[in-house]
Amino acid sequence: MTEVFEQTPGLVRIRITAADMATAQEAAKQISQLWLSSSYRPRRVPGKDGVHVQVDADLRRRPEDGGIAALEDDGGPGVAVV
Repeated sequence: MTEVFEQTPGLVRIRITAADMATAQEAAKQISQLWLSSSYRPRRVPGKDGVHVQVDADLRRRPEDGGIAALEDDGGPGVAVV
């Protein structure tokens, strides 16, 4: 998957680090309202502070094209494919 992001203009992988889960989730939600984006799985690294979230986004496409924001609006499971 990394090769796809490195070779395809318009695709980005955004890594978010926040002090708490609510902040990390809000940041991912804000990204999903701008561009078509993937679901995210917050994680903590043992022995390190903060919560980490990775979001994949397609800057060429809007959230209405699908992605996590569209599924959340429809009451879906919050899972998407970029």
